[in-house]
Amino acid sequence: MASKPGVLYTFPWHALGNAKYVLLAPLALHHVFEGLSDDVQGAFDDHMLLIVLLRYLQMFLWQFVSRFNPISARTKIQRKNIEFEQIDREENWDDYILLHAVLLSVLHRILPGFSGMPTFNWNGVLLMLLVHVGPIEFVYYWFHRALHHDYLWQRYHSHHHASFVTEAISGTVHPFLEQLAYTVIFSTAVLVPYLYGVHSIFIFYAYGLGFDFLNAVGHCNFEFFPSVFQLFPLKYLIYTPSFHSLHHSRVHTNYCLFMPIYDKFFGTYCSESEKVYYRVTSSKEKDVPSPDVIFLAHGGPLAQMLQIPFVSKYIGAKKFEMQLWMYPLLPVIMAIIPFMEFCIGHFENASAYVRRELSVTSTKRSLRAEQWAIARFAYHYVTKSHRASIVKLIEGAVLDADKKGCQVIGLGAFNKAWWINKGGDDIVKKYPDLRIRLVHGNTLTAACVLNALPHSARRVFFTGCTSKVGRALAVRLAVEGKTVIMRTDSQERFEMILEDVKRYDPEGSAHSNLVKAGSMEDGRNADVWLIGKYLKDKDHKYLPNNSLALYFCFPPPSFLRKDVTYVNVGALQAEPERFEGLGNCMADLDRGVLHACHAGAIVHCLEGWTHHETGDVEYKDLDKTWNAAKKYGFRLPEDSTRKITQYLHNHPRAGVPKVTSLELQAKIQSEYVKSTPSPTSSTNQHQKSTSASAHSASTSNGRQTSPDTHSSSGSSKINEAAPTGQSVSAMTLQELSTRVERDGQSLLVVDGWVLDVATFFEEHPGGEMIIQRYLGRDATNAVRGRVYNHSKAAFKIMQRRRIAKLLHNGEN
Repeated sequence: MASKPGVLYTFPWHALGNAKYVLLAPLALHHVFEGLSDDVQGAFDDHMLLIVLLRYLQMFLWQFVSRFNPISARTKIQRKNIEFEQIDREENWDDYILLHAVLLSVLHRILPGFSGMPTFNWNGVLLMLLVHVGPIEFVYYWFHRALHHDYLWQRYHSHHHASFVTEAISGTVHPFLEQLAYTVIFSTAVLVPYLYGVHSIFIFYAYGLGFDFLNAVGHCNFEFFPSVFQLFPLKYLIYTPSFHSLHHSRVHTNYCLFMPIYDKFFGTYCSESEKVYYRVTSSKEKDVPSPDVIFLAHGGPLAQMLQIPFVSKYIGAKKFEMQLWMYPLLPVIMAIIPFMEFCIGHFENASAYVRRELSVTSTKRSLRAEQWAIARFAYHYVTKSHRASIVKLIEGAVLDADKKGCQVIGLGAFNKAWWINKGGDDIVKKYPDLRIRLVHGNTLTAACVLNALPHSARRVFFTGCTSKVGRALAVRLAVEGKTVIMRTDSQERFEMILEDVKRYDPEGSAHSNLVKAGSMEDGRNADVWLIGKYLKDKDHKYLPNNSLALYFCFPPPSFLRKDVTYVNVGALQAEPERFEGLGNCMADLDRGVLHACHAGAIVHCLEGWTHHETGDVEYKDLDKTWNAAKKYGFRLPEDSTRKITQYLHNHPRAGVPKVTSLELQAKIQSEYVKSTPSPTSSTNQHQKSTSASAHSASTSNGRQTSPDTHSSSGSSKINEAAPTGQSVSAMTLQELSTRVERDGQSLLVVDGWVLDVATFFEEHPGGEMIIQRYLGRDATNAVRGRVYNHSKAAFKIMQRRRIAKLLHNGEN
């Protein structure tokens, strides 16, 4: 947006949103009402509609070509990514098409002699070209220079130049008054032939589509012109993408519309234009930035193809939701699938840069993170006839990434399925000399679920409990003293998990906390449901009334029950300051949110770990991976945190046993478990277990502890001690950060005061997780309405926990 928006800045139909396309309705309805008659006005409206459709089609093709890396990556001019802010600003790029269609249709109705024109007239075409080369190019040049004057720049033209890295459609993004002025200038190419009586329908097609083509050339951000266009006289007669890119990077140079001769004649021709062209066109494959970490995804529902950035960056910049208008496109997508199966194995879908450190003085290089996708959809993976080819495609992508020098490749969803490659194990065994590290990311997914689970929940009903993630979680929760009701038909897998628990807790009775459920109905008395496997619609009826359902499965469950709080706990929110160039959403996730397994691959690379993370999830690695993710700014998504917090606030007795553990065991397959302690005795037994178990429990409680405390304490309440050292009257941000990150203190800021909340976790009505999220941060907005608008009594409690005044730059 311009720094000081002027009058008539927005288009008249801006408030209509997508309903603006109703402006095209009269063009179609007029002809419909006239039937198949020879009505001249109806015929002209038909031509206008066809021109509109062709303009949209051309710009779609430009967007595809410029965003499809196999075509454009090598000769990219600006290699920075386009972020959400620019995508939002350019979303209404097509307003000019609607404006032109409406105005031309009106002119056709009011100007005498504007109707009944022939299809083609050579004299009119030549006159159109002469008008453009002369008056239009000349007037535009000086008008463009005027737009760079401070007054017009601040109110209008800076809107366009906010796009430093341009795309084909960037050239059409202007405020309404500026676009109206352009329309007046460019319409002379059509009106002059009309005034001389040599106009034709062809002129509308030629000038509209030709103008869009040349406009897209200048903004497409990749060079494709042959070197002959750098020779005299061609270099002055037609501009190139690299020529116009200098106008966006240098601003006060290369002002021309399409013909650089005007810049040369009036002294604004950039002397480095040829140099930039040859630098870009001489780039080799090795000059394309190579990724440090890749996440290998795949297609989900067929309509999700529309979310691919080179198909539609606007759909790609929003969480995917199936909409009615997408259904007519499904036959088109299905027609494209055979072409994809034959021609495309995998492709780059998105990329971003991740800062290793946030310090502005840091010299550590940011790592380049890319998302690749196997060009197959979910139904391919579950069809046996496609599995062999999919295995080859995944292996091919891994080998390609290894060849590019990538350090880590993460496997998403079905790409690591047990029936495909056993969580990546098959690939590692088949290619033992791989330099790249394979990461299924399930360790961080398990840690994410564990840290989202409310501490007050004592009985957990678990679907998908024998998967890689489910197995690690079941073991961990049992060792922590929670009753885990495992919905599985496999007695063999259940007994394997029992043996895992006994191995980690050899002298305790943690194994008695595992219960094998024979049906979904056995989850009616659970405090929380963990959904690790797709939940069929018919099974939602077994969810307890007003319950909490935490899911981390693919695809996600349908939200059928209004009284149930469904929360995605298989994803993490990235710290915005750490990511640069993030401009697309991942499937059904919000902006800036990644699947936990995706984040796991990034963390693996940031930490420089050299092991493969494949096969089973290592129970002992959950805390290490979670702490590493927090170090790089990953947190549970705000939406997930808010839902859980509100649920705990609205259901303060959540987690209070409705039946004892013994009664539950007797009700559900009690023959598989010989003895059952009460929840209290289970917790006490857990507190007497090994220091490793205590380490796990303390972390799952959502509190931050120092490394020394982890290794030396056997109590699950180790974080409830008062902070070390005496309270101080003032504290800097640096001191606050040190106390939280190094010393493990539980401090946060509210209204400029540092609060010590170490002993308040279990007292907090909204649960401990939301407090843990704001440790070391300013929680003022959160307590004043962003998360929950706290009462006066709550603020009195906060006042009693103040220990220091926060200093900003050494001042209160």
